Amino acid sequence: MTLLDSPRAETVLAGRYRLVRLIGTGGMGTVYEARDEHTYRLVAVKLFATPDNMTTADRVRQEREIRLLSMLSHPGLIPLYDAGTHEFEDGPHRFIVMELIADTTLLRRLAEGPLHNYEVADLGAQLADALAYVHSRGIVHRDVKPANILISDEGSSGFARTVKLTDFGVAHFVDGSRLTNDGTIIGTAAYLSPEQVAGEPIGFATDVYSLGLVLLEALTGKQEYSGTLIEAALARLRRDPEVPDGVASEWRDLLERMTHRDPARRPTAVAVANALRGGSTQITGPLPLGPDRERHKHAHKLHRAAHRHAKRGTFSATKRWRRRNVLIASCTTVAVIAACAASYVVGASH
Repeated sequence: MTLLDSPRAETVLAGRYRLVRLIGTGGMGTVYEARDEHTYRLVAVKLFATPDNMTTADRVRQEREIRLLSMLSHPGLIPLYDAGTHEFEDGPHRFIVMELIADTTLLRRLAEGPLHNYEVADLGAQLADALAYVHSRGIVHRDVKPANILISDEGSSGFARTVKLTDFGVAHFVDGSRLTNDGTIIGTAAYLSPEQVAGEPIGFATDVYSLGLVLLEALTGKQEYSGTLIEAALARLRRDPEVPDGVASEWRDLLERMTHRDPARRPTAVAVANALRGGSTQITGPLPLGPDRERHKHAHKLHRAAHRHAKRGTFSATKRWRRRNVLIASCTTVAVIAACAASYVVGASH
């Protein structure tokens, strides 16, 4: 069966969502392009497997994903529109309805080779923003990897490309369990943090570590920990990621801190986003309520403008741009004051 001839095509879920074609498959279910018969827009429908074909852990992760997605709303995440259950011949299937994103994944993009420094800074800042938002809700994604990152060539919010983080099927709250019922470590081997491999308690720093490996791979075009499941998982316990000499010093410092073996030594997602914007002090995630809200909104506008100029190179380009603007503004102010003084003197002499 190909992605175009699924036997479930033309099925209408909940009397509303008509399945058009199969666009992806995975361990937890299948994803279809569908048409909303009420609004006539195209959507993505994730159809989970039947309960008979799932373990208890699978069912828990299924309901967790639905619950988590219903709680989250951020530009860096795919929004959840609806959820329900549909009765098929083989039993009831849970499904969720999301925005249809036709963009490629970072995994496919990296098959063409590494990205430029500014491209990695762009996507890294957006991913760190999304993780900062998720972490502010007390959630750890646990599976940050290129296959779960969608890239659109349509820019937004000052970025040349738009990036979205997907697949919260294995995410959990910080006080949740770290293992499935059969003792299997959750996550993808090549991007696991040391604490995931060791079966230790995990927190927000786990996502920062995985993001560090993703950014390193985007810069070099090479997966740092490859091989079999066991080889990839255990390799990070024997050695730290190797940042090539050709990588700029600013990147080296950031990546080494993000992939530090000690979770307490890693920066937060907010700090990573700040660094990728040129060391700004912007507050990421939801804007705080109260008297500081307007100040943060103003800072957000300034940093979006600064980021557009960061495409000239790495982070230092943003700093040079800011220094240049300060110098120009200072010279302009001096010139205006001098002109006013000259006009006063001329007027007084007459």
